[in-house]
Amino acid sequence: MAIYIVGSLLAFLVLGVPVAFAIGLAALGSIFLFHSTSLIQLAQSQFANLDSFVLLAIPFFVLAGNVMVHGSLAAYLYNFMRAITRPITGGPALGGVFASAIFGAMSGSSAAAAAALGRVTIPELDRLHYPRSFAAGLMAAGGTLSILIPPSISFVIYGAVAQVSVADLFIAGVVPGIVLATMIGVVTFFMSYRNGWSPAERWSLDELATTGLKAIPALLMPLIVLGGIYAGIFTPTEAAAVSALYGLVCGLFIYRSLHWHDLPAVFIDSARMTATILIILAGAIFIGMLATLAGIPQAIVQAVDSFNLTPWQFLLVVNIVLLVLGCFLDGITILTVVTPLLLPSLRALDIDLIHFAIILTVNIEIASITPPIGMNLFVISSISRTPLETVVRGVLPFIGILAIGLLLVTYFPHAFLLGH
Repeated sequence: MAIYIVGSLLAFLVLGVPVAFAIGLAALGSIFLFHSTSLIQLAQSQFANLDSFVLLAIPFFVLAGNVMVHGSLAAYLYNFMRAITRPITGGPALGGVFASAIFGAMSGSSAAAAAALGRVTIPELDRLHYPRSFAAGLMAAGGTLSILIPPSISFVIYGAVAQVSVADLFIAGVVPGIVLATMIGVVTFFMSYRNGWSPAERWSLDELATTGLKAIPALLMPLIVLGGIYAGIFTPTEAAAVSALYGLVCGLFIYRSLHWHDLPAVFIDSARMTATILIILAGAIFIGMLATLAGIPQAIVQAVDSFNLTPWQFLLVVNIVLLVLGCFLDGITILTVVTPLLLPSLRALDIDLIHFAIILTVNIEIASITPPIGMNLFVISSISRTPLETVVRGVLPFIGILAIGLLLVTYFPHAFLLGH
């Protein structure tokens, strides 16, 4: 049954079947062919796992991300970051990186961050004669920071699957997120310096004051959301609701860039995105249950024992496998399918589940910009009308620096994880 599950899933994906349906069809086929469980038990298992207070954070964070995109909050963030980075070579591009990091602390959606900031940053970099490949690749990579910097939808899903505290995951993601943003910024600076893009300029106090005042409501959002979680004022799920409500207030009443007639489209788009995530998650729960019945997790544990793998060797193998999977699967699928299979091995090797969450999330970051199906590549190509191959060419240096970041996070966790 294990061979059938893996083989049929890969076959459906190769044939272009949507991920949610590929997972569901592979799982249903195993029930009818091997009588591994009943449809009633399947329904009960899926309902029990999806009936979770933690998972309620997903629709709220998705809604918050869409509100920020439609409400143009990204423009105010970028303008302020652009003013701050003016004295640095490559300041306009660095402003895009820092704005992406802050946007990541407001929305857990990588695609939303790439779309929102790409629409603002790429035209500005075009005006300043940056190569389109660099500008597109930079914003595709910058969007990935929303996957790691809390609040993150990936952490919410991982916390539900692995039964670990989402609040602890949010705390653990802060330093790695800042470090990876800094590494992307360093690459941006050196490429700008080497090619003579945007020499350093003088600060304009008027520009700093003007853009700073306009950006204050947007900048307060991560302080309210993350500060509320870390101070114990509200749970991650409640924080998600607060972020959505605060985004609506900013868009409708403060910036007035969001109008009442925009709300139906925002809510419908958020519902579709939430449904997509939860359908994939439901299918992955199904696959995880069948994989356990087929003995796949136990087989992985036995393989680890037979090869006498140490924790660092196991993590190296896992990283290689995840990087390969990232070329063919989206992040949510990798997260929901792989995590249940590896949990027994992680526990057997005494690998911290919070640490592994960061490793897995950085892999998902890389997957989102890895051809041929990296989601951010298509998002940037679409919103900037840039050929996909141009975006891929521009993103390669950033894939390299994220891979270095992955190695650092994997093997030097104590330098990155707060409280671990």
